[in-house]
Amino acid sequence: MTDHIGQALDRHLNQDLLVELMQRFARVPTAVPPGHETLMAPDDPKLVHYVQQVVRPQLEACEGLALLDAPVNNLVAAMGSGDTANSLLLMNYTPTQHNNLMDDPFSGKLASAAAYGRDEPAVFGQGISQNKVHQAVMAAVLRMLAAAGIELRGRLYWAVNNEGRSSHACSDAILDALPALPSFGIIQIGTGLDLSLGNRGRVDVVVHVRGRAAHSSEPEQAANAIEGASEVIQRLKSLIWTDEHDRLGGRHAVVYKARYAPLAPHTLPSDAWLTIDRRLLPGDDPAAAVREIEEVIGDLSPFEYTVEPDVMMLPAVVDPSLGWVAALERAHQAELGESPAQLWGRGSFDAGGPCARGVPTVMYGASGGDGLLGADFVTVSDAVSEARILARLILEELA
Repeated sequence: MTDHIGQALDRHLNQDLLVELMQRFARVPTAVPPGHETLMAPDDPKLVHYVQQVVRPQLEACEGLALLDAPVNNLVAAMGSGDTANSLLLMNYTPTQHNNLMDDPFSGKLASAAAYGRDEPAVFGQGISQNKVHQAVMAAVLRMLAAAGIELRGRLYWAVNNEGRSSHACSDAILDALPALPSFGIIQIGTGLDLSLGNRGRVDVVVHVRGRAAHSSEPEQAANAIEGASEVIQRLKSLIWTDEHDRLGGRHAVVYKARYAPLAPHTLPSDAWLTIDRRLLPGDDPAAAVREIEEVIGDLSPFEYTVEPDVMMLPAVVDPSLGWVAALERAHQAELGESPAQLWGRGSFDAGGPCARGVPTVMYGASGGDGLLGADFVTVSDAVSEARILARLILEELA
């Protein structure tokens, strides 16, 4: 059987443009600065510059593409007549949170990744696997659709999402800007071209321990907040849950940030702030999870303390038998000769927000790189695969 879509992709998908866009995007910083404050506002000046001055011009060059400005710097590109009920929302993110120790993070260089186990050309740059390759992919795919004069009978939306606060606020703003909720969502993020069908949620819980400061030569005069915080950490270890999700695993409550005040010469601090990562499973009540932490801490005399909820992301679960899931798997199979592996993640991502609003949302995309902190790269071949697979899905389901 003739693969007409494959032939069309061979003719019209501009791989040189895709690589050029990967390099161009990789040279523009969108990183969250290292430090205690790990959140980034969607209208941070560097994100506004990236979205409006770097990405937007690539979309304005596409004929037949409508641009929607959602609140707080979120941008949506829309294409298709809407003659059919099928609609697809693809999203990817601008804030870059990893690869903070990468050498020359904004080079955008095209070089071999042989030193990292991939002896083939790759584009290097901080955020290339988390953000930039996916933006380059969709900019190239939209340019292809426009240049080839392909008309979509369904509706295609591509959103540049500025969520960097561990919330669903930007996704909600994007969904609210659309004329109707889409049939299906894909978050483009580095999954190694595997298909993520679900993940745990998370609520951050901030515990503020208050004691009494004193000079370190007289520790008996202090209620040392470091010791109070240590006791909180020990009591958290007594939290045990007997049930697990069959695919997502269990819950946990673990401290991942701590700070103390005052920081002064030879001074035992009076105050400590602990940020606890409390993982959520489907059906968990975030408010109940916060109360649970307060209860396990109990009486902390001689210290006083407060427990407050902070940022939160909901868990996501998508039915593997869903028609759109099968369609994405078929597109992957057609391009790579095998079905994608199915992932069920332990991390927390934004898929839970659209899922909670009735939009089944999976995660999928090319990735690479050398761990959480080191070099970040994506091979050209993986970027081309992502572009061809998503373009094939769009043409098969919406054209």
